[in-house]
Amino acid sequence: MRLFFVYIVALSWQFFVLLFCTIVSAQEASERSFVITDLKLAVTTSDSVRKLTESVVYPSSLDKPIELSQGDNFKIIFTVQDKGTKKGIQPHQSMLILSSNQTGNQIPVIVTVRDGGKARAELDMKSAPEDLLSSPGSYSLNLIIGTFSHNNPIDYHIGTVNIDVPYTSSVPIKYGPKPEIHHIFKPDQKLPSIIISYSFVIIVLSPWLFLIGAWIRLGVNVSFLISEPRSLPAIISFLFTLLAIEILFYNYWTHLNIFQTLSWLSGLSILAFLLGQKALSDVQEWRLKGLR
Repeated sequence: MRLFFVYIVALSWQFFVLLFCTIVSAQEASERSFVITDLKLAVTTSDSVRKLTESVVYPSSLDKPIELSQGDNFKIIFTVQDKGTKKGIQPHQSMLILSSNQTGNQIPVIVTVRDGGKARAELDMKSAPEDLLSSPGSYSLNLIIGTFSHNNPIDYHIGTVNIDVPYTSSVPIKYGPKPEIHHIFKPDQKLPSIIISYSFVIIVLSPWLFLIGAWIRLGVNVSFLISEPRSLPAIISFLFTLLAIEILFYNYWTHLNIFQTLSWLSGLSILAFLLGQKALSDVQEWRLKGLR
């Protein structure tokens, strides 16, 4: 029983210590605050000409409105510092709010803050939000900053912004006539002159004409074909195989594709190799016998 009582007392003591530390931390956080320093505004045109440069001391506001037109670029820089230590802090949330004085719409602009408290925001009218471009007019410019380490968030009214940008809706038309598509077909291939075609035919056939002429002039000895009739089928088959390959090439030029041609050529090539080997063997045998 005594050990249980000691255990309860120890837990109670730890609870009160934790509660006390929490209260002290909350009180210190409530006493800590931060301020905005070195706030500067700048507006440049699309030609990089600076049309406005202003320095604002927090918490005062601008006396004159900021004029933004088409192509302008609005920039704001400032520093967030701890009010007591004067050291830069990085808040957990920071943004610019443009509130329309006519419609009440709010346009947020993200503010980038570094570790040292240096902050920067930019609004380029070339790529501004659609809601902002579609509702030109007078806007209230406020800077909102908040962080967990300080219990005094800032809602700072910087000034008024007048936006004068001609708005053109960029919403594409989903249903409607499309532009006419004009098809341009490839023109027919121009064939060479018929004279050139016949000239190349003669050039291709000229070796055969020369061979036949040489046979006629020298005299062709075909008597051995009668004495060796068993060699005649191989020789004639070999010659017809070569002729079939030439015909295959002609068909490839006229209507066959490369795959069809290769499939036929592979079979004819093997047949021509076997028949040619047999024909040349017979010719060598004739020479050894003195028949030619």
